[in-house]
Amino acid sequence: MALESREEKIMKCNVCGAELGVEEKVCHECGNPVSTQEPSGAGAAGEGMQEVSEETGSLDEAASPDGTGEPPRSGKKKGLIIGGVVVGVAAVGALAFGLMGRKDPKEVVISAFENVYTEDQAQPLEELFGLSMFSENALTGDVEDSVTLILDDCSEAEVKALAGSGVRVSAKSDKTNKKSSADIALIYKDMDFINVNAYYGDEELMMAFPELSSKVFTIDLGEGLAQRIEDSPLVGPILEESGMDVEGLFGYFEEQLKLAESGEANLDFDSLMTRYREGTQAQEKFKEALSVEKGEKGTFTMDGAEVTCNGYKVLVSKDSMMEFLRTTTDFFLNDQELKEQFLNQLEQSVKLTEMMGGASSGVSAQQLYADSLEDVTEAVNEMVDFLDKSLTDVNMTVYVDKKGRLAAVDGSTYLVDPDAVEEGDVTDEDKLQVTFNCRLQGGSYLTQNMTAEAVLGREGDDLKISMVKSGSYDGKQLTGDLALDVKLDSDEKIDAGFTCTGSYNSDGGDYHMGMAVTADDSLLVDLSMTGVVDQLEKGTSIHADIDELKITVMDAMAQLTLSGDYGYGPLSGQVTALQGDAFDILAADEADWESVIMEVYMNVMQLMSQLSY
Repeated sequence: MALESREEKIMKCNVCGAELGVEEKVCHECGNPVSTQEPSGAGAAGEGMQEVSEETGSLDEAASPDGTGEPPRSGKKKGLIIGGVVVGVAAVGALAFGLMGRKDPKEVVISAFENVYTEDQAQPLEELFGLSMFSENALTGDVEDSVTLILDDCSEAEVKALAGSGVRVSAKSDKTNKKSSADIALIYKDMDFINVNAYYGDEELMMAFPELSSKVFTIDLGEGLAQRIEDSPLVGPILEESGMDVEGLFGYFEEQLKLAESGEANLDFDSLMTRYREGTQAQEKFKEALSVEKGEKGTFTMDGAEVTCNGYKVLVSKDSMMEFLRTTTDFFLNDQELKEQFLNQLEQSVKLTEMMGGASSGVSAQQLYADSLEDVTEAVNEMVDFLDKSLTDVNMTVYVDKKGRLAAVDGSTYLVDPDAVEEGDVTDEDKLQVTFNCRLQGGSYLTQNMTAEAVLGREGDDLKISMVKSGSYDGKQLTGDLALDVKLDSDEKIDAGFTCTGSYNSDGGDYHMGMAVTADDSLLVDLSMTGVVDQLEKGTSIHADIDELKITVMDAMAQLTLSGDYGYGPLSGQVTALQGDAFDILAADEADWESVIMEVYMNVMQLMSQLSY
């Protein structure tokens, strides 16, 4: 039966289902407005009403789209409710994510400082030359190197007349067979003038001066050296008169050599620092004492672009600094292994002095150590007490970019006159104001371009120390410049500067290096070198021509120009002993030495005559 045939209709709220009168505009149960919109299509219920059969009190089939007899819900209303829930959940999730991702300001600042230098940052010199491998080869490999410098020009006429003169030094190291050699040539006007040759191997030291003597001077450093020295016709009596214990002395040297080869005599710095970190926790306690809170943002130049950075206000309290200093000094003064090593070195020094014939003071090494430790402790305590009276809190603003990198630091503090502190009457005249700032501008690594400045001032006397560092690196071209200036604005003015510059292009091998020192607008010394690296195998070998090495002194009062070359690489060939008439230095008597001296004298005279010619 169709609804239109009913004589009377009953309405229900489409929200709560309450029965409504025909005239009701608002549901008396839930307060929602009642829609009176006429449904589209015959026999359909309106959006805000449901028509119910008076006889059955239930919906007619025509009013129930699914035929279930249940009152239909508004699709639009249901969508709004579901949408609201989704938005709410998303908002809560976003808030939770934001809170979880928000780092503690102190952690941000500490991390920024700790990661100024990172393991994965670009290292131009390592990438271009392989410096670490060169260093390793120099210490453990079989290598050879040479350098030649020749005078080209000079502002002084007397020196300029020696153009073409210079020096050549070459050395070979065969660590595998424990042999080494060195050759030095003094060059006079493109001619080898005097050569000095040296060799060590098989526990024998040899030296020769070919232009001065036909002899090869030798010393057997093997077993029995002490006895050979005591038996020496010339050296033995001299040492005996001096009271030197030759046998004990060489025994001492052998012992020290063995310790050096084993590494036992060297300070294990890594182990020392591990004990310091784990035993004192000084660094961690210092970090904990920092006070950090969010500050205003700042804009700075990094990697060639303007970036907005988060600002953090940092307070480094005087108490935290003093606690750090006291903890650190106490550790180094009382570390047992460090004390034992120092005592051992002191004992060896006392022993060496006695063997060298020095007078004994009658004081044991242990007593010397105790006295030394007392003096050092007293000096350290005086320094710490001085700082305790002078230091004050340090206030800084630290700026960190979105990548967590340190971008800038601005800070201030002041130092107090300790005497005024003791007297309890500190005035502005007793305070030395200190301000400082630093800007890390990045590049191929964070500190490639940066500026820093510190100003110390009191009563108009300002000491300013500033530094500017700049450079670039694109994988082939490397440039770097550093400028350091010190200025004192007072009755006694100081204006001094130091600059260093360099560049290298791996494509052509061109390089330039320079250094200059100035004072009061005057040039003290300037050194510059240009040339070409014409052969390079990273970490293994290198050869560079020195086209010009110019040295300028005192505003060009004197100029010197040199040229030459430098080479370094794996050992080529064998290191061989010197050939010639052996002359045993220890076994030679007075007559032998007189013969050598006469030979040298005659050869020197002949060389001098060649120079005159």
